[in-house]
Amino acid sequence: MQKLIEQVAAHFNTNLSEIKVEPILHGTLHKPNVYRLRIGTDSFLLKKHDITVSVTETGFTPFHIERYTISTLNDGGLRVPRMIWESEVHNALLLVWCGDQTLDTIAQSNSVANLTSTLNTILLQLCRFESFFAENRIQFQPYHFHFNHKKTLELLLERGRKTIGYIQHLSKTPHSTSHKKRLDAAWTIFANRLLEATPTLGSLDYQAHNIVIDEDIPTFIDFTSIGWDWQERRLVQYFNSIGANQEGANFVSLLNRELVETYAEWVVQNREKTNVTNVAARVDGHHLLLYLTVVHRILEAVARPEESENQTLMQAWGDMRLRFQHAISLIVNTDLSDDEYINLIREMIGEFQATVS
Repeated sequence: MQKLIEQVAAHFNTNLSEIKVEPILHGTLHKPNVYRLRIGTDSFLLKKHDITVSVTETGFTPFHIERYTISTLNDGGLRVPRMIWESEVHNALLLVWCGDQTLDTIAQSNSVANLTSTLNTILLQLCRFESFFAENRIQFQPYHFHFNHKKTLELLLERGRKTIGYIQHLSKTPHSTSHKKRLDAAWTIFANRLLEATPTLGSLDYQAHNIVIDEDIPTFIDFTSIGWDWQERRLVQYFNSIGANQEGANFVSLLNRELVETYAEWVVQNREKTNVTNVAARVDGHHLLLYLTVVHRILEAVARPEESENQTLMQAWGDMRLRFQHAISLIVNTDLSDDEYINLIREMIGEFQATVS
């Protein structure tokens, strides 16, 4: 690290003592590979990539992917950090500082109503990212991260269906054959709709803390991996705050029907020949699946608290009972579409009235 900072000092033609290095926190967690550098009145983000092996078929590392993607997006006028300096020897990038808060942090202390303008701006930018990646997909092709989006979604759907069974078991709700048949039929239609949708090219690290907010202006960060996935999945995960490692935090969904309708109308006009109702149902479906996945992780962690991965999760999420109850509430009460199958699944989960024992 010392040699890397020395090179930064040489780039700016300044003394090493003039550079102040500060850790960057996600809540109480320090990310060991990113730092804020203060040089006089200016701030910069220094990112040192941990993974230095190839993650693409063409031999590129995450450093190569992010360097190319950020510079290309920047040239295209997208809201990403501007690159100031790079060191391939250290797998490091120096970027312009884009703000002190992320969407993940401000979502914990602001209502959706107070964030309406910012959220609409983020949605517009997300659509611009989709268009840009689509228009330039050939030049991005060598930088695709090894990621099987279909297999990943199939696994999430399988876990999601099992999780509903776990919730039912916890609530000790009587299980009937007709009930299971109705649920299975609805789930099959629900799953097929998500799997049959067309994936798009874009970032594969879509989280609310990867959107930095400065005076209501959003900047998208972290492009160490790009590839194919469903844009509705990106939308849902960008617009949901997990609040990890933040005291008193919980899950916050920033999506509402107005935002989903705006997105759906854009898709119909710019991406595919479908209808707004179908697109809204896909967003709603990915939202439901996200929180079923969250519930699965909570139940898994509580069942095996001795495992290191689960200990890390429990430390990051805090009170698991409250987290579980709020995740169930978001599953049952969030209605982003009028899809009959998703609503049936929600109603059935609501009937279980599950609590952590």
